[in-house]
Amino acid sequence: MEPVVVEVKSVLRQGLSLLGHMMDTVNKLEPGQSLIVKSTFNPRPLMSQMKRRGYIITQDKVGKMLITTFRPGEPGAEVQGAPGESTADVPIEGPEEFLDNRGLVPPEPMQRTLAKLEEIPVGTVLKIHNDRVPIFLLGQLDDDGYPYETAAQSDGSAIVRILKAH
Repeated sequence: MEPVVVEVKSVLRQGLSLLGHMMDTVNKLEPGQSLIVKSTFNPRPLMSQMKRRGYIITQDKVGKMLITTFRPGEPGAEVQGAPGESTADVPIEGPEEFLDNRGLVPPEPMQRTLAKLEEIPVGTVLKIHNDRVPIFLLGQLDDDGYPYETAAQSDGSAIVRILKAH
């Protein structure tokens, strides 16, 4: 089966939300189908999302271009390079606190979210509403081992539910 190839430069030229477009593409992959992303930067937020889904990730540098290949992992296979333990299957349950970050200019939404996450008790779910999918926050949550789930909204905004696990 042929892999799906995405050239980031063409997505950005079209004015599309990069992570939104990439996640739409990922959701349309056939079982066993790979994804190849050509970019001039490391697609760290996408890599975090794909690791959570069990994909195996390899990268090659060709001139200024970085070629990132996402191959479906075999069931039960460990994903090398994943930070800490996998939090993909942890249920996001507990008492909720809400933080509305809409209308704020970056990096304020991320700063407010991380500060609020430090304040709330372990076992609490922080539900945030942002103007868009907070790609840099998701990478930070993965690095820090916080389980989360995202839900893109029809208006382009996003709701993220984060479990304060530690």
